[in-house]
Amino acid sequence: MRGRRERDNPPDRAVGAYSGAALTVPMIASVFPEELTALRAFGLVFAVLLIAFAIWRRHSLSNGAVLLAILGGIGLAIVSGTELLDALLSAFSFERGNGGRILGLAVFAILILFLLVLRALTESARMNQQLSALLEGLAWEEFREAKLPERFRDTIAVVVPAFNEAESVGDVVRSIPSEVCGEQTSVLVIDDGSRDDTSEEAAKAGAIVARHVINRGGGAALRTGYRLMAESGSLVVVTLDADGQHLPSEMERLVRPVLDDEVDVAHGSRVLGAADPNSRSREFGVVFFNKLVSFITRTKVSDCSNGYRAVRTTVLPQLVLRQEQFHTSEFLIEAIKRGIPAKEVPVTVAKRTYGHSKKPAVVRYGLGFANAIVRTWLR
Repeated sequence: MRGRRERDNPPDRAVGAYSGAALTVPMIASVFPEELTALRAFGLVFAVLLIAFAIWRRHSLSNGAVLLAILGGIGLAIVSGTELLDALLSAFSFERGNGGRILGLAVFAILILFLLVLRALTESARMNQQLSALLEGLAWEEFREAKLPERFRDTIAVVVPAFNEAESVGDVVRSIPSEVCGEQTSVLVIDDGSRDDTSEEAAKAGAIVARHVINRGGGAALRTGYRLMAESGSLVVVTLDADGQHLPSEMERLVRPVLDDEVDVAHGSRVLGAADPNSRSREFGVVFFNKLVSFITRTKVSDCSNGYRAVRTTVLPQLVLRQEQFHTSEFLIEAIKRGIPAKEVPVTVAKRTYGHSKKPAVVRYGLGFANAIVRTWLR
C-alpha cells in the first residue's frame, strides 16, 4: 500500500523540481510572440533604423532629440518584438475583444503625444525668452556704445513703440512737448522690425531710435524701451502709440501724479476721458475685459487696454513682463499684483491719423487678450 501511494503521489521535492523546470520555458517563451508577423517585422526594422539615425546624427541633433529618438526606437522594438505590450494593456484592464486593445493603445498614444506637445511648448517658450533677451541685449549694447544713456538720465523718457508707422511717427514725435511738469523730455522710438522708413522718419523728427531686426510685437518693443530707460536712469517713463491715437498734449496728466509722489504708475483711461467711436465688437470687448480684470484683481479698472501710461522708472525691475503683443493688461495686472501704487487718469483716444490697425481680427484679438490676462494672473 505504501509503495502504491508513493507511485501515485511522488514526494514534494520531485514535484517542485519537475514543475519548476516545466514552467520556466513557457514563461520565457510567453514574452516573445509565437510568430513574427509582417507588421511586427516592419516595427523592428523601423526601430533599428530610428536608433541608427539618432546615433548617426548625434552631432547635429540636440541631446534631447537624440535621447528621444533612441528611447522611441527601444520602445518600438519592445512593442514589436515582445508580448510585453499585451501584458501592460492587461494590467490596465484593456482586454482582447470589443476593441479593448485598440482603446488602450489610443489612450497611451494620446498620453505620449500630450507629453511631447508639452515638451515642445516648453522648448518654444524658452527659445522665445532667449530671443527676446538677445534683442534687448543687442539694443542696449548699441545704445550704450553710442553714448546715448546720458541723454535720458534724469529726464522724462517718452518711449514710442512703432511698426511700419512711417506716415505718422514723425508727427507724433514732433508733437511731444520738450518739457513736462518742468522736467525735460527725451524721446526714444523702438522700431520693431519695420519694413518702411519708420526709423528714418522718427530720427528726422528728433527722436533717438533703437531697432529690433525682426518684428516681435508691441510688448517686446516696450520691454526693450523699459530696459534702456531703467539702465539710463530716467525719472519717469511715458509710453504712447506711434499711430497718433494718444495725445502728447495730455502727457502732463499722467506725469504729474508720479512726480508728486502720489503714485508710481498712472494709467490712461478712455472711459474716464473720451474716445472716438469704434466698432461695436471692440467697444464690447473693452467693457467685458474691464469687468474681467476688475473681478480677478478685486480692483476697479476702467480701461485695461490703454497703452498710454507713466511709470516711475525705479519700479520697472519689479514687473515680470513677457507678453509680445497683448501687453497693456499684463502691465496693469502685474502692477496690481506687486502692490505698486497706481491710479487711472482721464485721457483721449483718437482715431489713427494714417494707415490701418496692426491688431489681429476681432476673435483672434479677443482670445489673445483673454489668454494674456489669465496667464498674467496665474503666474
